Amino acid sequence: MNLGRELVGLERFEPVLDALPGPAYLVGGTVRDLLLGTPPRFDFDLAVVGDAPAFAEELARRLTGRTTTHGRFGTATVHYADGAHVDVATARTETYSAGGALPDVAPATSIEEDLARRDFTVNAIAVSLPDGDVVDPHQGIEHLRDRLVRVLHERSFVDDPTRIFRAARYETRLGFRMDPKTETLALISVPDVARLSGARVREELYAIFGEADPEAALARLRALGVDDALGVEFGPPGLQPRLRELSARYRLSEPLWHLGLLSIRAPAGRLDEWKVSRRIAESVEAAHREEPLLRERVTAARTPADVVRAVEETGPDTPLYTLAVADLPALEPYFDRLRDVRLELDGDDLAALGLGESPRVGEVLEELRRRKLNGELTSRADELAAARELIAE
Repeated sequence: MNLGRELVGLERFEPVLDALPGPAYLVGGTVRDLLLGTPPRFDFDLAVVGDAPAFAEELARRLTGRTTTHGRFGTATVHYADGAHVDVATARTETYSAGGALPDVAPATSIEEDLARRDFTVNAIAVSLPDGDVVDPHQGIEHLRDRLVRVLHERSFVDDPTRIFRAARYETRLGFRMDPKTETLALISVPDVARLSGARVREELYAIFGEADPEAALARLRALGVDDALGVEFGPPGLQPRLRELSARYRLSEPLWHLGLLSIRAPAGRLDEWKVSRRIAESVEAAHREEPLLRERVTAARTPADVVRAVEETGPDTPLYTLAVADLPALEPYFDRLRDVRLELDGDDLAALGLGESPRVGEVLEELRRRKLNGELTSRADELAAARELIAE
């Protein structure tokens, strides 16, 4: 099989083909997507049997670009043409000193050796450049046709338990299914995910949170028992779509990984183990802890100001989480308009009205805001009149 014509048609890749300083191989998701006939994600990954950084430097020179090198695995990124980039890696072999550990790497003498270290057969396909011939030593094309996720060898999940997360992710994204033997191997290795470093667990979960349907991937992991192995709960059905919908509706611009964390119930301190930033970890944990009380207080609120006061006495994630898990119309006005209500007056204005610096300044401003939240003050003139009245009391 030859993909030469398809390669030329890849947006922003033709200049790379024209500038190649020597033989290389296109690997990774772009190859898989080309073979599936789906739009590639343009994550152009090249493998070179030889010195990848030197190859990248010459490629960058020919593209009038620049390189960023990454020492540990002999890789480099070539940046060119207005934000386009291509990653170049030295073809390598991998061995594992212990299950779940990072691999020990060594240069490979052929692309076939490099492909043999990869996670699944559908990702172990290469295209030689510039001629476009397909290299498929592990029946990856056949498994693409059969819509199967299959490991390359029986120790695959033992060597790297993060592949269990990726198997669920590929199943969901591609509409594939693990073949029976791969699924059995995954089930046997699920307890090993507990031996992964927290940072590696976090990165795999963040990748899932970035998918179009993260809940389906998490449901698959739940069916395999990964949640039990990690000692967490992968939120109730519908929670992640609801969080995404609310974040978009109210223009909160929350990162998908942050919304994903809100959907996971974890013991105190677990997010710290996953190396989530302390600020985010505290906010997520507070949201789970404070949601019942906020729901109760908002339901009992008699005025808009009462709603705002209840919200502002919780953590930053609590109102969004509460609205996502509860049918709580009384909380919607907070996101619609109340959270943006600001006084036009400040302490300087109160000083100009004769109120000296004292705790009374804060009390007056708080009362003015309460009235504005409740719709009693609609202009700066209203605020000034109310401020004079309060100062005169």
